[in-house]
Amino acid sequence: MKKLLVLLLLFTISIAGASAEVIKTTLNFTVKGNLGSGLFLYELKKGEGVSLGFKRPDANGKVTFKVDLKKEGVFFFKRAGGHGGSFDNVIYLKAGDQKKVEVADTGGIAYTNVIIEKPNVETTTLQAWLNAMNEYSHSVKGKPSVGRTKYAQFEKFAASFLKSNKTSNPYFNTWLNDKVAIDLKYLRAGNYFSLGRLNLACDSSLSAQEFYKPLLDKNIINDVRLLRSEHGMELLDYVFGYWKFNEVKNQQKVVDNFFSAENGAKINDDAVKVAFLLYKMPGIKEYENFVKYVEPYKSAFVTPEQKEAYNKFYNNLGPFAMGSPGYNFELKDVNDKTYSLAGFKGKVVVIDVWAMWCAPCLQEKPIMEKIAEGYKDRNDIIFIGMSVDGHAKKDAWKNFVKSKGFTSIELLTQFDESLFKFYNISGIPRFLIFDRDGKVVTVDAPRPSNPQFKKLIDETLAAK
Repeated sequence: MKKLLVLLLLFTISIAGASAEVIKTTLNFTVKGNLGSGLFLYELKKGEGVSLGFKRPDANGKVTFKVDLKKEGVFFFKRAGGHGGSFDNVIYLKAGDQKKVEVADTGGIAYTNVIIEKPNVETTTLQAWLNAMNEYSHSVKGKPSVGRTKYAQFEKFAASFLKSNKTSNPYFNTWLNDKVAIDLKYLRAGNYFSLGRLNLACDSSLSAQEFYKPLLDKNIINDVRLLRSEHGMELLDYVFGYWKFNEVKNQQKVVDNFFSAENGAKINDDAVKVAFLLYKMPGIKEYENFVKYVEPYKSAFVTPEQKEAYNKFYNNLGPFAMGSPGYNFELKDVNDKTYSLAGFKGKVVVIDVWAMWCAPCLQEKPIMEKIAEGYKDRNDIIFIGMSVDGHAKKDAWKNFVKSKGFTSIELLTQFDESLFKFYNISGIPRFLIFDRDGKVVTVDAPRPSNPQFKKLIDETLAAK
């Protein structure tokens, strides 16, 4: 009997070990038509579609992705330049699958004539829900009053959809119910911002308040079902944005709050909190903000993957910390004169990272120039424009700078070198300030159009 128990125990351990085994799973795409555009693959993880990168088709239109799965997972794919953050196509993979997918790229914003070889019922069901979601979203986007009118009807459709799409996979059935519940909350919350950016006009009329009342439920941000929808983290953004607007009635403060990880403190569930912080961490550009908004919850990062992500961000932000030595760039101006950060010792250095093709950058340029003009009589501050148009565009850049009559020192660099590379700058415009000793004040200052920008400059000049 004892021997039998030992055998049963070993068998149980064996099964448990096997269930945790990572199995290589393959997606083989064939792209017909335009072969110049990339194909992006995303995995649904912790409430968002996480990019696994993109690949361009080879001469035969072939693209292959290999992913590691322990059991099953949800993946989205789309054409480069497609519908922003939304997805048009989904596939449900089980560990060990070798799936073939054929798509036609006709140069539009989405693939057409998508054919998945022998799609499982989970894929078919998910694609049907995705199609319904997209159709509804497109019909109400930018039309909040229409969204309020049509929402109840879509809720009824969702209930009917779930009832008529039960599969033989109990895990999937539970997961789909959770996802649909979150997707519906996402549509309601998103409607407040017209299913767009948080800087759009809010649906704040008195007649709309009853519709949005369910969003005041504090439990919504602790719902672990958030992690089962690709819209989970977006839903949190919308809910926090809705709360903030109702608190301050100020659109700019809603936008500022959106880019911050500070809302993580309001989440009590550790799984949701960590997912939200991981979602927000790429937007944290200052070491001090990481310490303030993320470090207090370090103990909640428990898996090896979470710990690795935490440590990577923490270590990468070290050079960005206030008081750290600034990166000593050496770049040339329009007259081929070389300037460096070290060459401005004794001066506060204000840098504007921009490009000729960047509309928001060019909107801020005149404001930056006007602010610089206000300090022209001081010899302890310098304003620098740093274009990332690249050395191949040197002549065009020189002509552009001269035609615009920029009065600040203008230097040329590119995305893969110098200060831009050192500070991992992923988007422009970007503004940096260094003190008289060449040390970091901030590598992610507010834009010049924000009054806080000039205030920060004055505080730096006043510091001894």
